[in-house]
Amino acid sequence: MKMNIKKGDNVLVITGKEKGKVGKVMETSPKTGKITVENINMVTKHKKPRSQQDKGGIIKKVAPIDASNAMVVCPTCGKATRVSHKEIDGKKVRICKKCGASLDKEHVKTVKKEAKKAEKTAKKAENAEKIQKTDAEVKETKAEATQEKAVKTAPKKSKTTTQGK
Repeated sequence: MKMNIKKGDNVLVITGKEKGKVGKVMETSPKTGKITVENINMVTKHKKPRSQQDKGGIIKKVAPIDASNAMVVCPTCGKATRVSHKEIDGKKVRICKKCGASLDKEHVKTVKKEAKKAEKTAKKAENAEKIQKTDAEVKETKAEATQEKAVKTAPKKSKTTTQGK
């Protein structure tokens, strides 16, 4: 089973009795599709001493949860996000769906550079659009001004009245 969660990721539990809690992934098991998150899904285990040297008692231990019950928390935007994939330098890199940052630590810089380039091109396109709008507005105001001048300079018709006798 393919998992988008890796060891060391921060995850948000989205279902179950631990819903809403955030923790760091300690172990992943892709074959079973389970992850172990620190301080989440704590269970108690009763241990019986097997010899006189062993100690018995109640032990608290972390149990695994299903990977589908957790979402990766993006380190840059701090939000729980779905994971997309992108190929960078021939390697498949996990990307945050919300902010576009890399979730893999070794590829953070290259993804940031690409995001900045995309942001600059978007700003340039936005600025060009604004300029076109302002040019259209200027043309409209010039046309209105010439119409007003034409109305003001046009000769006025004089009314001639005949006087009755």
